Amino acid sequence: MPDGSAERPAPLLLVVEPAPADASFGSYSAVAAAGQGMLAAELSRRLGAQGAAVARLPQQPVRADFHWGAWFTAAARAARREAESGSRPLDAIGYAGAGSAALLDVAELDLLLSPVAGEVVANNRFSADAFVVAGDLDAALMALADCPTDNAAVRRLEAAGFRSRDLSTQRWTRFDVDTPLDLALLRLATRLPETRMLDGVVTAFLEMAQLPVGGLEVPNLAAVGEVLRSRDGELVVAGRIPSSAWSYLETETACRVRCFIEERGMRSARDHTPRSLLAAWSERQGAADLVNQLASLGDAVILDTRVLMASRAGSADAAAWPPAEERFASDFLDRARSGDGWLAELVAAAAEASVPFMLGGHALVSDGLRIITDIAWQGR
Repeated sequence: MPDGSAERPAPLLLVVEPAPADASFGSYSAVAAAGQGMLAAELSRRLGAQGAAVARLPQQPVRADFHWGAWFTAAARAARREAESGSRPLDAIGYAGAGSAALLDVAELDLLLSPVAGEVVANNRFSADAFVVAGDLDAALMALADCPTDNAAVRRLEAAGFRSRDLSTQRWTRFDVDTPLDLALLRLATRLPETRMLDGVVTAFLEMAQLPVGGLEVPNLAAVGEVLRSRDGELVVAGRIPSSAWSYLETETACRVRCFIEERGMRSARDHTPRSLLAAWSERQGAADLVNQLASLGDAVILDTRVLMASRAGSADAAAWPPAEERFASDFLDRARSGDGWLAELVAAAAEASVPFMLGGHALVSDGLRIITDIAWQGR
């Protein structure tokens, strides 16, 4: 902690505690839940070591009528009352998703924990996975009570008069573990220099976890790495690509980069129906034709499939998308477990495409791009 931090009142953070997966042992969903649970426990220990007070926030089942703000603020008010019952009043309260901040080092965690009165600090202003707000906590919780998702929390607080400090330019602040593929990317990141060392139990889990297709390996990693190192290569990336990730590809890869950027911040936008040109193509021409078209544009393709799911469902709510087990299976190009609709068609085509494909979610096309690029050069 920096000098003088001991004089700052300890913030209270509510850390999401994942519910056990309602799935068979060894399934994609079970591995994701187990990994998130370990990361949540590790984050709670790290926050406590930084001087924060930590409260458990039991995860709610994913359903169409779930409202994040009502859930969080009810728990936050109860935790606040308990924390203040035997000590001075709190002046800062925060939230952290189970898989958030997995790669943040001590200095970056301290930045998250250090808002001044009237300020909110978040890992990402436009899509918050972790934030801490200080000052008038009654006003803050009132503003958050109407917030449908955690992603929109910072902008709701801004609308209520709080200043924001966005940490998204810091290394790894966008990285959030939601899926087994995110766990595979986390495993890769631990092989990079200057990446923080995870708790031993988390490291062991990442090395030993078994999915239906094997261990936590990122599909087509070596083939995509060859393209990234090639001056004659061209990489196609599509989805919610932040400017920092695009810039990193432009400066740190040898290949050319073609980006299709769609629906950034789709989960934090108010009353927004996701729309995607690539999804529209897949609906008109078929998912296999979309794969073929993307393959014709480059030597490797990295595709954020959640944009397609959201657009085709007409909703940014994951409850409206293909089931979690099918989504997670698609990330590993597992056709047999990707259902029997358009997603299965997409996966089958990607697995057999003329160029290597990577499919995934936001972590893949944000900090995941940095991880894949750095690993490519490390393995040359």
